[in-house]
Amino acid sequence: MLLAAALVMLHRVDGGEVLINPDQVTSVHAKAGAPHTNKLITEQAHCAVWLTDGKLIAVVETCPRVQQLLEETRR
Repeated sequence: MLLAAALVMLHRVDGGEVLINPDQVTSVHAKAGAPHTNKLITEQAHCAVWLTDGKLIAVVETCPRVQQLLEETRR
């Protein structure tokens, strides 16, 4: 029996690629706008992706785009 995990490719603010297992994503959050800036996320990031291991990944894709990619991969 062959099992394969479908991964989503996202992009860090430094231009690097990161592969994420959709089953490991707990939540996605858009960056807060001014005056409620989020100091955990750099200016270049548009979405914060939280994983089951507690890690935060800041990506340049928008949260709606991340959610779309996650949903497409889960199908």
